[in-house]
Amino acid sequence: MIGTGLVDRLRRRDPDRRIRLRAVRLTLVALPAYYVCLYGLSNPVLATYVVFGVVAAGLFIKLPGPARIRSRVLLAALPVSWALITVATALDRKTLWAVAATFVVGFSVAFVGVGGPRLVGLASGLQLFYIVANFPPHHGNALPVRLIGATVGVVLVAVAEVVLWPGPPPVPYQRRLADAVDAVAALLEASADALAGHRCGDGELGRRRDRAAEAVELIRMADFPRTQRPVSASRRDRALRDGAATTREIAEQVRRFMARRELEHRRDDDMATSMRHDAEAMRRASRALTEGPPADTGDGLHTRMPKPGLDNAAQPRRIDFDYLRLWTSLQAISEHVDILGAAVGVAVGQPSVLDRRPGGTGAFWYARNNDAQLFWRQLRVHLTPRSVYFQGAVRLAVALAAARLVAAELSLSHGFWVLLGTLTVMRTSAANTRTSLVSAATGTLIGAVVTGLLLSVAPGTVPYAIEFLVAALLSFAAGPLLGLLWSQAALTVMITLVFAQLSPTDWSLAQVRLLDVIIGGAVGVIAGLLMWPKGAGGELRRRIGSYLRADAELIDETVAMLAGRERYPQQEPKALHAARHEYILADASLCLYYLERPDARMTQVHWDACMVAGHHIVHGAELILRHDLAGSLASWPEAAATLSDVARQLKSGYLDIAGQLPDGHISRPVATPVNGEAIGDRAADIIEAGGGRPEDPLLVEIADWLIDLSENLDWIQTSSGRPPAGR
Repeated sequence: MIGTGLVDRLRRRDPDRRIRLRAVRLTLVALPAYYVCLYGLSNPVLATYVVFGVVAAGLFIKLPGPARIRSRVLLAALPVSWALITVATALDRKTLWAVAATFVVGFSVAFVGVGGPRLVGLASGLQLFYIVANFPPHHGNALPVRLIGATVGVVLVAVAEVVLWPGPPPVPYQRRLADAVDAVAALLEASADALAGHRCGDGELGRRRDRAAEAVELIRMADFPRTQRPVSASRRDRALRDGAATTREIAEQVRRFMARRELEHRRDDDMATSMRHDAEAMRRASRALTEGPPADTGDGLHTRMPKPGLDNAAQPRRIDFDYLRLWTSLQAISEHVDILGAAVGVAVGQPSVLDRRPGGTGAFWYARNNDAQLFWRQLRVHLTPRSVYFQGAVRLAVALAAARLVAAELSLSHGFWVLLGTLTVMRTSAANTRTSLVSAATGTLIGAVVTGLLLSVAPGTVPYAIEFLVAALLSFAAGPLLGLLWSQAALTVMITLVFAQLSPTDWSLAQVRLLDVIIGGAVGVIAGLLMWPKGAGGELRRRIGSYLRADAELIDETVAMLAGRERYPQQEPKALHAARHEYILADASLCLYYLERPDARMTQVHWDACMVAGHHIVHGAELILRHDLAGSLASWPEAAATLSDVARQLKSGYLDIAGQLPDGHISRPVATPVNGEAIGDRAADIIEAGGGRPEDPLLVEIADWLIDLSENLDWIQTSSGRPPAGR
């Protein structure tokens, strides 16, 4: 029964046998190369570095994408590994220089991970190259052999990735986004049929709405494998993130639109036509994501609904306020579809589509920068103690440097195992680090016991070769399949057997590894306790609080610009830049928080809802200010005063929420300062009294934005995290 349960577990964890085949692939690479170097070439140093090259490239480095891309990235990283091995070898004799270099290397390699998942995936493997070369025995004259050994190991892994069972490539994020765009397009088509009075089957609109919600849920960054998330600084990944956020926004706008009370018993072919054109534009965007150019994305070819005819009103008349609100909402949907098309255009390599969008938007500032410029900008943004990437890099660098100092002061014979233990157990929070230390120490203890028995009971070249084969297979498969404990147990056996074949040894070598791992892990725990012990969860509370605080200021400044109370260069509120900056830090904290062990104290706030509400503020402000609209309501004092009053009340509510988030809970519920329905009624009264003005659509657009912000203020205080009900 135990065997059956284990087999079932393996099938669940590895249904396509990808992990097990990879373990076989790496074993077939490591063993022959090790024995050829050790016995064929009689070069222990070369044999050691070949094995560590395979371990670093195959076990510690985790890269996204298909096999050929992973292989190219491994080969491209070789010069960096050469530099690290060279520096480590040159500084291994002087402790203070070695400690200082360990800190610099530890921080630099970890921090450049802000550039994207590939750099994150390379980090641990590159750290391993430095760690192994920075310890006795001092073989300064053996540097060329070290470089050759590491190179051979990496090249063998890179070739094996492509040649030996490469397997199907993972489903890319771009494919998931295309599916979500298609599902929302289908929802638009069903909504158009409903508006035109066509019967499309009982419940079809509801089914498509549910299907769109499911597809949109699948593009949540937190639910996607970390190494495959489009979180790099590149134009493509930034555009994919903007496309995903806009797709979510369109789905929510359509849901709210179809729930409007103004649509009851209303049939309108113009509305239906507008929705169908929006749906077709989304279909083109989806095809561009899967097939690439020459799909004509972002061209703004939507057929707009006729404007309500207010521009040339010469006489006071009754305004069809319901139709005006519906018209404004549909224009907002079409604007978002245009933005989606522009984002897809940038993602597939057509940034020129931005030139065909009337007015443009500051959201695509990155489209005219190259990836190198964007990478350096990303580094600068996160070069602050407020960034979880900066905090993590400093924490790891201090821990590795301290471990290097301890290993030198205690004159440990295999000191690199101390740093390897630190690197293995370090997590983003002190609690998670303690948990990983227990698993690592337990696994190492099991591995030490097993190795001690093997060295005592079955010594010799042939037994070692058989044991090495089994240990290698388990080492390369145990981590992904069974977790850290069993990964450490198998890795302990494998590494100990590597050194056992280099020189005569006994079971005490396994004891040394156990002690070193415990020391290294303890250093990591202490570093985690002293520096940002709450990890990403603690920083998340502060960063989302700062994000909503900037958003609160943006609400007031946006309306102030329209009312003519504030003007800024290039017609962009100061708070808009601040909100974009805070969003980057908050989003990084949220993504990292999802990798930590769940904290029950953090579940009292729906953090995703806070981020979506903040994004709605930023995106709405960008859309409202997409043209030169500063001062547009200055000649309409009643409208300007009313909107300014509502904006100030909403600002107060968001500031109240933002001030409570650093505590991790909302202890004082914030009542909605102004009811959404009341905002709509006040706007209707103002328009009715005005008798028809060209600014009427703008007033309705801003009022609807403020209504949504009012509803979102209630939403982020609920525990369910469901979007607010449609009006």
